[in-house]
Amino acid sequence: MSKPIIGIVGKTTDNKNQYDIWNRMDIIDEIRYLVVENGGIPISILPTDKTMKFNDNDICDPKELTEEEKNDLYEVITKCDGIILQGGMYSCKYEIEIAKKAIELDIPVFGICAGFNNILRALGTDVILDETKSHDKYDVNFRHKINIQKDTVLYNLVQEETIEVNSIHSMIATKEIVEPFAKISSFSEDGLVESFEVNDKRFVVGVKWHPELMMDTKVTKEIFNIFIRKCEKKEN
Repeated sequence: MSKPIIGIVGKTTDNKNQYDIWNRMDIIDEIRYLVVENGGIPISILPTDKTMKFNDNDICDPKELTEEEKNDLYEVITKCDGIILQGGMYSCKYEIEIAKKAIELDIPVFGICAGFNNILRALGTDVILDETKSHDKYDVNFRHKINIQKDTVLYNLVQEETIEVNSIHSMIATKEIVEPFAKISSFSEDGLVESFEVNDKRFVVGVKWHPELMMDTKVTKEIFNIFIRKCEKKEN
């Protein structure tokens, strides 16, 4: 069995406050490492947009991709056995288009933080801005409890009703936003959706926390392992 090729979607970065003369696309190395560690081959998926100016927030990208830009993007997606949508401060239309196409083709998709947002957008819903900023804790050591729902992929992996995760996000999702489009697998203690899954696909999972900052935890080990297993090529 050959190793699955996992496309990690590059994220645009903010260079305004950095001493950098280049525009850059980011791949989080902890995510790349977790793919390799679990038996996948990571590659970067870059936007096919004919521009170097991308959306500068995680609320709304007004840009529409041309048919040529979409088709070029689809060529890359079809070469992947799985897709990871990273977290980050900004979200762009190409990320939503990648998620839409991967879901349509039943290619496993794992969304982290902003990737969670972009899977929901691909499914036909959205997220909202957390005006309280109560979940935006830019601290690698901060943890809060989440409640895991039984009869879900997440519960089957960890076999626990509560776990502790980090919280580094300003966009949130409520039960009403998510439930018509995906199965909720965990809630924060204040009732916000922390993870979801799509039952009629091989693997479509979004998590609000950053598992790549919790590499030694059971939940990170198990979720990356099952994701890569779902992406494996079945040879005759």
